[in-house]
Amino acid sequence: MELFASPTAVFIIAVLVAVSSHLLAERISMPPIVLWLIGGIILGPYALHILHAELIEPALHTLIELALAIILFEGGLNLNLKALRAHGMIVTRLLILGPFVTMLVGGISAHALTDLNWPTALLFGAIVSVGGPTVIIPIVRQVRLDREIKHILTSEAMLVDAIGAILAIVMLQLVLTPNIGTLDTLRSIVEKLGVGTAVGFAGGWLLSRALLKNISNSSEMRTVFTLACVWGIFLLADMITEQAGLMAVLVAGAITQRMELPDIQRLRNFKASLSILLISVLFVLLASQLDLALLNRYLWQGIVIFILLALIARPWATWLSCMRTKLNHNQIIFLSAMAPRGVVAAAITSLFALVLSSSGHPGADILVALVYIIIILSVLTYGFIAAPLSRHLKVDAGSDRTVLIIGGGQMGAEIGRSLCGDREVRFLDMNGEVVSHLHRAGFRAVRGNALDPLYMEMIHAEEVSAVLVMTGSSDHNLLIASLAKDQFHIPEVFVALQEGDEEKHANMIHRLQARRLFGKPYTATYWADQASRKRLVYDVQKITPESGLIGSKLKDARIPHGVQPLCITRADKTLIPHDDSILQDGDEITVLLRPERVQAQSVIIPPPASGKPA
Repeated sequence: MELFASPTAVFIIAVLVAVSSHLLAERISMPPIVLWLIGGIILGPYALHILHAELIEPALHTLIELALAIILFEGGLNLNLKALRAHGMIVTRLLILGPFVTMLVGGISAHALTDLNWPTALLFGAIVSVGGPTVIIPIVRQVRLDREIKHILTSEAMLVDAIGAILAIVMLQLVLTPNIGTLDTLRSIVEKLGVGTAVGFAGGWLLSRALLKNISNSSEMRTVFTLACVWGIFLLADMITEQAGLMAVLVAGAITQRMELPDIQRLRNFKASLSILLISVLFVLLASQLDLALLNRYLWQGIVIFILLALIARPWATWLSCMRTKLNHNQIIFLSAMAPRGVVAAAITSLFALVLSSSGHPGADILVALVYIIIILSVLTYGFIAAPLSRHLKVDAGSDRTVLIIGGGQMGAEIGRSLCGDREVRFLDMNGEVVSHLHRAGFRAVRGNALDPLYMEMIHAEEVSAVLVMTGSSDHNLLIASLAKDQFHIPEVFVALQEGDEEKHANMIHRLQARRLFGKPYTATYWADQASRKRLVYDVQKITPESGLIGSKLKDARIPHGVQPLCITRADKTLIPHDDSILQDGDEITVLLRPERVQAQSVIIPPPASGKPA
């Protein structure tokens, strides 16, 4: 359509398709990359012919390189260094063996099944060794894997992008200059990795120092300054050694996050938003240039190669990498079954296809077709098998009992201490003094407003299995609970409600599938006053047949004023007390009391008024 035949129209259409596809993918719980591909192909010249990506082809090379720099910097910025240290041996082995084994299996199979010569076939193998953090991270969030598997997969995906890309670049040099020797090839790999690491380390350190020196009071200006520096680091490394910039920006991102900048989360959010836009637009534009007839011609070869990569290359590399480690067989099997490819592989393929075509080398079109077939198959396969496979192998976060306590001040801290015996407890509170005490006690705590998603991200709310919201306002508690459920997908939500607010907020509680904490109204001001006056005493009531509480719901027990349930212990397992907690013989309820309650030596929690279980 001539109406859309302008560079401006091409870019705007790509943005609209990319963003709407991403929103739809979130709604239907599908990896967005699938819809980006479908949208690009449908609008491209081989279908509706609305998206004329060839009009911006001269600028596409630049857009791809700038996008890759941002994507890899964001990967370094989000790299969990603590987890990387804990699983460093496994990740390092995967980064060495994974690309090498994938290149061999992919290259041999591509040469055997297609007309690609050996150098171009090995180039294909190197390209498909590049992982897909843009696919893995949504899968990890959606499936909620156990921490070990999650950290290994995300660390590998973020790091293998740079390493696989450099390996692919070296193989491209081998295709273009076939007389290059093995020693020169190895030297080129080491040089790119070495220069990239050195420039990235220096650039990341200087960037961090500039941000720590508060180079600008405007957070917006600081993020723009960071963006400029990232592209500067990328350019400098590339000027020293061609294509070393990818490694440089990855290392710079890791160094920057290690410096613990005060507004690091805002920087992450800015880079994440920019990455999402660049990745999605890039994928739509690249997909629009795909030749459907060519994809169809090499479809069966692509399927066979994907099967070989999925059933031989990935399991082989994973089992070798996980030998003599603490991972169990189920965890290793799941790692073996996860190796999606994403936008970096697509971007590199498009770049290389342009270079090969301009140099007169045959096979560029076959290379593009095979890589995109592998991307499509890997995204669909891994995206749909991840959840059922994780449940079958029992590597999902079903047994994860991490709790986030929001608000409550000193009372929140007391509840956290009572629950921390068999689970990790995190805190998000506005009270700086309480947060400092929790830090000193070894807890993970952040000072901030939970209604700001920024602070929820800082405490990694997406990782927890339950959240306890207990600020002094029922309305605030429900707003925070809604954020926790809808945006961070926390499975279990517990909300403290003030006296008289139960009926008022019943519909909201039902919509959120939340539960009222403690089995009684929570009077925040009263308990805050008791805590400040150091008038809190622990006690334990054991549920016995004589207590009259066996089979009762906690909300039906006559919990008196001045008694605050903290947790229920059942067979050495702590449970969060809520309205529908059904008490069993042998349960122990840990409570906080006023000193007068202890002196009275009366039953702490009397049975329901009827004297029978509710």
